[in-house]
Amino acid sequence: MTLQWIPLISLLVVNFFLDIWLYRKFRRSEHWPRLKSGVHAVLSLVLLAVIMVAVFTPHRQCDNHTFVGLMWMLYIYYAFYVPRYLAALVWMPTHLKWSGRRTRKVGGTVATLLGILVFVYMLFGSLQATYHINVEHVDMEFENLPDEFDGYRIAQFSDTHLGTYDGNPRFMTFCVDSIMAQKPDLICFTGDLVSRFSSEALPHKKELSRLHAPDGVLSVLGNHDDGHYFQWPSEEQRQADQQALIDLEREMGWKVLVNDHIILRRDSSEIAVIGTECFDSWPFPKKGFLDSAYVDYETSKRFTILLQHNPTQWDLDNIYKLKLIDFRLCDKVDLMLSGHTHAMQCMITLFGHKFSPASLNCEFWGGQYSKGNHKLYVNIGLGMVGMPVRLGSAYPEVTLITLKKKKTK
Repeated sequence: MTLQWIPLISLLVVNFFLDIWLYRKFRRSEHWPRLKSGVHAVLSLVLLAVIMVAVFTPHRQCDNHTFVGLMWMLYIYYAFYVPRYLAALVWMPTHLKWSGRRTRKVGGTVATLLGILVFVYMLFGSLQATYHINVEHVDMEFENLPDEFDGYRIAQFSDTHLGTYDGNPRFMTFCVDSIMAQKPDLICFTGDLVSRFSSEALPHKKELSRLHAPDGVLSVLGNHDDGHYFQWPSEEQRQADQQALIDLEREMGWKVLVNDHIILRRDSSEIAVIGTECFDSWPFPKKGFLDSAYVDYETSKRFTILLQHNPTQWDLDNIYKLKLIDFRLCDKVDLMLSGHTHAMQCMITLFGHKFSPASLNCEFWGGQYSKGNHKLYVNIGLGMVGMPVRLGSAYPEVTLITLKKKKTK
């Protein structure tokens, strides 16, 4: 939720001139000019107060109730201004010198209707879309998959950010029901159970404890699970809260892989599932290296699945160039499961192709990717961070991945 000062000031300046322009047009309107301009002025001042409170409240020091309130305040600000921008883009051209009275009237009507529709849609994105769970069914073929694991089903979920729901377990009930309905062989959670505190998970412990599968429930830690998004009095307290979260997950019956791995067996065949700490970005320290979790990575011929919250680690070339990790560590990873991006909680799907502003920041932001014999799947998450909304087709996601043995000719 952190806003840099230059973008913030730029945004406020643009919004100020937009509000002045709209105010002047309302003052010159034929019908109820004082009412329109007065309501507009009051609303603009209220929204200015809202964004000031949302920005200047020290969110790294506040409790979860306040934090969720700040998320909503930030979203309310955008929910009113995005329709204004779009309406202004339609209305402004009709006020050029050569535009007639009828053109201006039609333009004003169209702009008003567009603004209302966009505002209603943004309300839908926060009040309804955030509870609409999408189950993605994905088949993945591998030549080196053991025959005994042909048809193996993995349910993946990620980024619950439980603090967003402020203690209400209703949504997690839907999520658990959706996961269990897939009848998976293995359930994998790829990080960010909470946003800041381990206590966010307590109201949801009972529901999440219902998750079970023949090969268990595996989880890894995300960047928010580290507790870096709250200003703790000491590093010892941050570490203690992180450990409390790990203990809570274990009490729910989950196997937490903190730079660790397990071996899945079917008759004489084996699969290694590795879990590493979040390979985070600046300003947090780099960690989650494969060699600390799976010492046999160089010699083992097992089919290997890596659970890693941040999909950046799969971009072997960039990581090698930055000298953050030896790219050979990922040579043995056949499948990597990640989350982290949320698709920026905004995605459009057209003719089977998906588009998201997240692609401007991350090459691997959602769905399936392949490089040679290696595959990556990025789950766009269940919860929210920053603002409590999911727009377009960026619905909360549960993924059912079915491993298939690739038939050789």
